[in-house]
Amino acid sequence: MMERNPEAAAQLSVSGFEEHVWLTQQQYPDQAFRHFSAWRFADGLDLARLEQALQAVVSQLPALNARYRFNDDGELHKVSGSDWRACVSVSPVESDAQAEARLQTLQNLPWDAEQQPPFNALVLYNGQTLILAFVLHQVLDQTCREDDLYRLVMDAYAGRPLGAPHLPWRQGAGGAPEPVAAVPGTGNDIAAVILGEFRTALAEPGMTVDDDFFDFGGHSLLATRIIGKLLGNHGIGLQFNDFFSAPTARALAARAQVQAAGAASAPEQAPELQTAPFALAQASLGRTYAAFDFGTIFNLPFAMDFLDEVDEVLFERAFADLVERHASLRTTFHFDADQAYQRMVPLAGLANYKWFWPSGEGEGASLASEAGYRFDLARELPMRVRFFRDPQHGRQTLSLLVHHMAIDEWSLNVIMEELAQAYLARAAGRAPTWATPARSFHEYAQREQARGIDQRHLAYWTDMLRPATPGLTLPTIGAPTAVANGEASTRAEWFEICPSQALIDGLYGFARQHNASLFGVVYSAIALALHKVGDLQDLVIGTSASGRSDPAYYESVGYFTTMVAHRVQFDRQQTLGALIEHTSRMINDSMAYADVPMEHIQQALGMTPADGLLFDVYVQIHANNALNGALSTPEGQAIRYRQIDPDKSQSMFGIQFEIMENMLDGQRALRLVVTYCSDRYSAAQMARVSAAIERVFAQFVNPASGSVRLEQLNV
Repeated sequence: MMERNPEAAAQLSVSGFEEHVWLTQQQYPDQAFRHFSAWRFADGLDLARLEQALQAVVSQLPALNARYRFNDDGELHKVSGSDWRACVSVSPVESDAQAEARLQTLQNLPWDAEQQPPFNALVLYNGQTLILAFVLHQVLDQTCREDDLYRLVMDAYAGRPLGAPHLPWRQGAGGAPEPVAAVPGTGNDIAAVILGEFRTALAEPGMTVDDDFFDFGGHSLLATRIIGKLLGNHGIGLQFNDFFSAPTARALAARAQVQAAGAASAPEQAPELQTAPFALAQASLGRTYAAFDFGTIFNLPFAMDFLDEVDEVLFERAFADLVERHASLRTTFHFDADQAYQRMVPLAGLANYKWFWPSGEGEGASLASEAGYRFDLARELPMRVRFFRDPQHGRQTLSLLVHHMAIDEWSLNVIMEELAQAYLARAAGRAPTWATPARSFHEYAQREQARGIDQRHLAYWTDMLRPATPGLTLPTIGAPTAVANGEASTRAEWFEICPSQALIDGLYGFARQHNASLFGVVYSAIALALHKVGDLQDLVIGTSASGRSDPAYYESVGYFTTMVAHRVQFDRQQTLGALIEHTSRMINDSMAYADVPMEHIQQALGMTPADGLLFDVYVQIHANNALNGALSTPEGQAIRYRQIDPDKSQSMFGIQFEIMENMLDGQRALRLVVTYCSDRYSAAQMARVSAAIERVFAQFVNPASGSVRLEQLNV
């Protein structure tokens, strides 16, 4: 039990990293974000001497025996416990099975940061062997590692002077005991590092080196993030396709390429820029925005229904923390001829901009009116945050309208994650602390403009797309909605395809069978359905890429996303399995070249802006939607919120397919939202396409479908 008297325990400093990890643990109290390692000693060790060695190490590193708690002023404090035995347990066992059960139990126990230390050493012994196991909470990641502690304990056991931990530390060859292979979570260094990134990204502390990344809710966006972090933080290089053919930490470790230290180091932090050019993709988006007369085509109207009461004053303060942290949210955009630029609003000037409206100021406004708001980006911030009070059930509804020039989908996830941290901190009466700084998007834009277009990457796309058939032609069924002369072709209708749970599970199994993601399977099903409906020889399909090739900007908010296009070709003799694998590999391989905006690719192909887009079909995925979640309070209360689907009335694409993939209550959920320009495609045509997609889905889950040829498929 930790001493309650503050004079009885040593006060320790709390880093921003520790506050971030502690906060994450408070948000997910039932999960234990821990690292685990175990060693078996065949010759046994002297127990008393080993305990003395553990005592020496715990005494030298007070952080191992720390406790975390709020003080009366709402600040996070860390104190060191005085009894080293709180970190060490020694027990006899009768069998290996009993030992493994004890180790598994220790690994999965929840962590009470106020009462329990973040480090546990467990010594298990019988007549023949001794097992030494370490469990470290991630709050210690900047203090030491499991193998670091092993070195220190062995030094103390041998009577050698104790050195200081150093990160990262690699265990040297010779004399080291073999890890306990039967215990989940162990393996070689590279597998352990990969597993650590899996556990963090998926919030699954119980994952082992042999668990499938996709079985725990992994998807392509998370894979991209993990690949960047492994390379940037650990010098471990992986290919995107590796995740689909070798989706476990152990299998990925066998394919990893270890680079020299510092090879993937981030650029130095540049002085904060007040004015910057547009990034390449952002500039393309800006020109399209101007072509649509600066209307509402690039409004991103997010909306959430709060199931529990949220303090709107705290919410505003927490969101203001994000506005201060991320320059893109306090940026004005200027589209003056050839001198387009973006300008950061200084913190001292934020009071001159109105961007938040509490529910008491909602009269005359609605979710629809907010979604249709026309921004003047040169004179106002690119976002509007407004609460409403629903008159029927009394709950609060939030409209979060952001212009696409300021954020992309990755940014939305960053915003919602950090909003939860900021709200919890403000509810405790303090400002949030961040584990890492958020690099300015203005800095990124300036660097990218200076670097320019990679001509080798541009050639990759032109070689793929030059012989492709542009657009989409479907048989005439019914009539599109008539539009007035001169009206922009953006009017849209939408519908959903909602597979059953059995079908979703079948599609996922089909994806794993063919080394593909669920996105790759659904993408292929859409392409195949359109091929059958239109008797197409090939089809150009647009999709989005994260655009974040530099891990230094993973925590930044901004418009990094690029649009890319793929040419899917159809061979009637090809099997469905071959089509899936070829299409998935094409998509995955192309992500390494996705830094070239579509506008530049089309120019290189000889197209002009008047030609429109090369593709009429756009497919994208929204995985693990950040708009379904909860805010937390210091008292442990959850303030739940759920997304409200927007009414889709505009689209710049002929047909847009949005794959909504989520994990809900431990099960995979999947919806396909289809938006189509109603002046270009009729409702009857879209009904035919919808039916074809559903029949392809049904065909895919047939156990023998992989060997079916395209010409045999009747949809």
